[in-house]
Order: sequence, then C-alpha cells, then structure tokens
Amino acid sequence: SFAFYSAMNSLGTHDTPRIITLLGVGSECRDQSKDWRACFRMSMEQYQRGKELLKVGAVLLYAFPGSPTVYYGDEAGLEGFEDPFNRRTYPWGHEDTALLDWFRTLGRLRAERESLQSGGITYPLAAGRVLCFARRAGDEVSLCAVNAGAESASVDLPWAAPLAHDALSGQSFLAEGGRLHITLAPYDALLLTE
Repeated sequence: SFAFYSAMNSLGTHDTPRIITLLGVGSECRDQSKDWRACFRMSMEQYQRGKELLKVGAVLLYAFPGSPTVYYGDEAGLEGFEDPFNRRTYPWGHEDTALLDWFRTLGRLRAERESLQSGGITYPLAAGRVLCFARRAGDEVSLCAVNAGAESASVDLPWAAPLAHDALSGQSFLAEGGRLHITLAPYDALLLTE
C-alpha cells in the first residue's frame, strides 16, 4: 500500500520518445532512419491528436495516487523520438501556452486538494477507453472521469452531493438520486469536486 501511494508516476522520460509524439504519431514512423527521425516534425493534425491525448493522460497522472513526475518540456509540447531527439532544449518563449496552463492547473489542484494527495481510491467505472475513479480524504472527494476514445461516452456515476463541479472546465452537473449522468466528449477528462 505504501509503495502504491508513493510511486513515481510519469508519462515520459529521457529513455522514451516524447509522449506527445507517441500519442500523435504512434508507432507508424519508428522504422524510419535515424536521420529521418532527427528531422521529423509532427503535422498540425498529429500534434493536435497528441495534445488532446496528453491532456487526458496528464489528468490521470495528477489525479492518480503517487507522485506525478513530468519530464521537462512535456508540459510545453516538446516533441521528438528516442534519445537524443527527446532531449532537445526547452522551448523558451515558444511553449504551447494552452498545454502549459493545463499542467499548471493540474499542479494547483493537486496542491489544493487533500483527496488528490493522499486519498484512497475506488473505481466506479472502467470500460473500454473510459476510466472513472474517485479519491477520498475525509469528507473531500475528487472524481476523475476520462474518455481516451474517439467516440463520446455516457457515464453513470455515484455522487452524494447535489452538484458536481468540474475543476478543469468550470462546468457544473446536477446529481439526481445520488447519481451523475454525464456524456464525455472524445478525448475528454473531468475532475469533479463538490
């Protein structure tokens, strides 16, 4: 139990291709030459797909038990294949500001919410590309709901309070009979609070 709650969790490291590249391009370019991989830059479509999935992954990283660890530049949209292409310099002044703001928001929520720091975990729903888990510390509950799929997904989740507030988008959802009925957009994530 101690190891689970203190694990160092990461999406990318110096030993792997950049996470946004893996998510946006996939494995389709791995058989290319080293020179080709050195010069490769993602298309706007590949970058957007990688960014959407990275945002979902980052919510999981910050909401899950353990210590969220970010490899420098992943929060700024730095791309690249394996070493040495994943070790380019930080893009000072050229960061993806929307992505950087996303990571800052997640860091702030993690620092503010005891449930995200040390709360227990339960899994009200796990089906296909949809995962929902709740973290509880005392009376504080944070419920993470993610859809990593390309199709919308309807979820029905337990929720004791009359309202659920998504700390990421600012949306509020009405609970009926102790349940939340929410449709998650493709590549979407919610972090629900009281």
